[in-house]
Amino acid sequence: MEDERNFGYGYNPSNSIAIIWCIDDVKSIREDLNDEQCLDVLNYADRKHDASMGITYDTLQYISDYLYPQEQVANG
Repeated sequence: MEDERNFGYGYNPSNSIAIIWCIDDVKSIREDLNDEQCLDVLNYADRKHDASMGITYDTLQYISDYLYPQEQVANG
């Protein structure tokens, strides 16, 4: 069977690659986020990432914390 994937704008497996990140990747580092929030993180990463560095789990952690800060628990 011929590979029918299409990445858009004329890109396909014969001339391109695509790296896929999903909400489960975000949830693996921020279990407290819901699906919609995880998608917000992924969309932000897609729009704002530095192409010379790419998207990493560290990037997703930073963006998650930026968009949805975690409450700090005080000691004492």
